[in-house]
Amino acid sequence: MLRREVQDMIDLAERLLAAGEVGVLATLFSSRGSTYRPLGSMMVAGPGSMTAGGVSGGCLEEYIARHGRLLVQESRACMLSFDADPDADDTDKPNLGCGGSIEVLVERLTAEHVKFLRDFGAAHERDAASVACCNVIIAEDGALQVERTAFSAFPGIPRGDARTLFHRAPLMTRLVILGAGDDVKPLCAIAMSLGWHVTVVDRRARRATRQRFPEVDQLIAAGWDEAIEKIAFTPRTAVVMMAHSVADDIAILPLLLEKPMAYFGALGPAHRRQWVIDGALATASLSEEFLERFKGPIGLNLGECSPAGIALAIAAEITAALNERSARPLSDLARGSSSPARITLHG
Repeated sequence: MLRREVQDMIDLAERLLAAGEVGVLATLFSSRGSTYRPLGSMMVAGPGSMTAGGVSGGCLEEYIARHGRLLVQESRACMLSFDADPDADDTDKPNLGCGGSIEVLVERLTAEHVKFLRDFGAAHERDAASVACCNVIIAEDGALQVERTAFSAFPGIPRGDARTLFHRAPLMTRLVILGAGDDVKPLCAIAMSLGWHVTVVDRRARRATRQRFPEVDQLIAAGWDEAIEKIAFTPRTAVVMMAHSVADDIAILPLLLEKPMAYFGALGPAHRRQWVIDGALATASLSEEFLERFKGPIGLNLGECSPAGIALAIAAEITAALNERSARPLSDLARGSSSPARITLHG
């Protein structure tokens, strides 16, 4: 789930409860084969087209909202199953286009769910991974009882008489952009659409302004030494130098030496990277391992040279690095893999 999706779900849930409308919380509880969203994905739905979040690529949400709201008026929770069978008896029920099968837990929306969503959102804002446990107990009459634990580093223990889903909230992904030129704006937009925490820094106060970057999480106008000390660095932090100044990059590089980072690099061609390294080594001692991790040029080779295209290439390379992936086409991996079940395919 993305950060904005979680807040949208909270906002809709509060409106539904305040209006006395019947709403549902739907959770992707189990799956076999390929699925569009990961287990634990959630959706809040009310009457009509009032939905937030999602449990599929968009093919199931309307059905779950409509059918689920009817079911939870008779019982507090139910389990809906979906697969790719085109010959299913229920012609009103949508089929999955990915070829897999899933189960979706649907519950009547309550104030306790809003608290759970708030805990889920707060967990997304942390720099430490946490997990919540969702137990579904099936009574003798078939009724479902759902129990959830709060998010923590140590999840609840699954009950022996229950089916269990673990909601995992990973470490927040942080993107730090050193430079506040116009070409930074499309990279900010892509990163925020991915739910990343975005920090923009520039030593020139006229560039690092809220008028130019109204939606970023953190905006710093200060000298590089002071600015770096104000930034939270974690193992899921990516740093991109986009100041368009070799002198600035030379000053910045030694400041990053002891910082935990998953990715860091500078905009510009390969020879520019060497200029930055040579300049930094003239005044600082930098390890070989640190310099090997320093990327330049940054971004995947997509062949698009517009600011938006360059931003896409950078964000794609960062995403691959964060997930420890090769950034190869999924079609190539599918053809060459002897274990296709290990590949996550979307569709």
